[in-house]
Amino acid sequence: MKKVLVALAMVLVLVLAMGTFAACGQTNPPAGEDTVTVTWYQGSKPLKEEEVAKGSKVSSWTPEVEGKTFTGWYSEASLTQAFDFETVINEDTDIFAAFKSDEYVEDDKAYYLCGAGSGDMGKSNWTPADETSLAMTKEDVEGANVYTITITMYAGDRFQILYGGSWDGQVGIGFMKGAEYCDGVNEKDKNTYTAADKMVAQVKNAEGEVVFVGSNEFNNGFETWNIILAEGQDGVYKITYTTYPASPAYNQITWELVQKLEPLTKTHDMYLIGTFNEWNETVEGGLIALNESEDKKSWAGTITITEDMYADWTETDQDNTTGGKCAALKVYNLVNDGYVGVEGDKNLFLQAGTYSIKYDVETNSFEYAECNYYVVGTFVDGEGNAVNFAIKEGVTPSLVVADGVATGTFTAIDVTEKGDYDWIAKQGKPGVFAIKVVYGSELGIATWYADAANGGDNWYVAAGTYSISLNIADGSVTITPAN
Repeated sequence: MKKVLVALAMVLVLVLAMGTFAACGQTNPPAGEDTVTVTWYQGSKPLKEEEVAKGSKVSSWTPEVEGKTFTGWYSEASLTQAFDFETVINEDTDIFAAFKSDEYVEDDKAYYLCGAGSGDMGKSNWTPADETSLAMTKEDVEGANVYTITITMYAGDRFQILYGGSWDGQVGIGFMKGAEYCDGVNEKDKNTYTAADKMVAQVKNAEGEVVFVGSNEFNNGFETWNIILAEGQDGVYKITYTTYPASPAYNQITWELVQKLEPLTKTHDMYLIGTFNEWNETVEGGLIALNESEDKKSWAGTITITEDMYADWTETDQDNTTGGKCAALKVYNLVNDGYVGVEGDKNLFLQAGTYSIKYDVETNSFEYAECNYYVVGTFVDGEGNAVNFAIKEGVTPSLVVADGVATGTFTAIDVTEKGDYDWIAKQGKPGVFAIKVVYGSELGIATWYADAANGGDNWYVAAGTYSISLNIADGSVTITPAN
């Protein structure tokens, strides 16, 4: 009997032991098909690596680094999005530690706002060298670098913070306290994304209202997205920028609503109207919308004219200079039912083709130009002025279209030491010259063709002369050194 009891006891101990090992195995399992690797980093330096079971979670811990204070874990090396420890780990995962230097370092930079809009940001209109009217004031705060500025902002006004008369120190919504990814519409392509897409961001006030928004407009990092005032949040704002030169990742933008303002009265909502929509004055009737510029001074867009838009009466109209039947159009302000023509109130007569139209608010007039394919990028004109990703006759090369392919050549120079172009080197790009292919005119660009293989970024090339071709049907671009 005793032998039986002893045997049973040994079996029980063995079962308990196996259960204990199994339980331990769920927390720290051996590497295999059912495990993934979690690596904890300080910058690019691994702090710890562990194998965890798929479908499990990890717990926070506090690393110690001499001279620094640990401030949290992040899901990205840029330290912009805090890591959610409720996340279920199903694949290899990197988690990044944030540290703030304990050493106070004096900041001697002169920061200022750069942007565009109807309020004070209109003084800038994206001119990096204009530091005077939108300069931030350094406050007298012992042991801290605190800069402030108070500005009037209306819905759609936008800005970034810079220093040094260039794009140095460029910071945006990613440095705002409370900034987070969200569902919303991207300002670049007007498509709707979810928070998981990481294409749109927001900042809320204490009442849960969205005050500032931002989105990935130029394929740059979250930290440099434009800070845009949301609808219904018009007001006077005090913007504060606190900097930590020894730990710049901890620089932070905060804001305070000083005074609520009524929204601006809308005076312009511009469209194209004409024989293409039988002069119907409603959006539902086929008006073609023009887009308002960031500085609110102009409206621009494109129209493609086909022969079925022609009207018989245009052939004999005394103002028609095309020499044949064509389409007629004007610019139309939906707000006040006002028509704007060329040379006052005359119709614009156009034959088949695609045209850029640009309306000027101050002069209440417009101009037009036929579209073509161009190479744009970090070109410099004959006077040494930057022609940054805009079409300029005689500077940005045009392409010739034949059999559905647009071809041409361009010459790249090393611009990385020229004014605003040091961003190419700072971002670690492989070349010294950046380009895209576009369709448009000097009045505006209708279509952009980017490097799809690299997330829609620019092409970056070394100095030299290149042949370039665009397959118009599929948007693919080929760039090869010219012989």
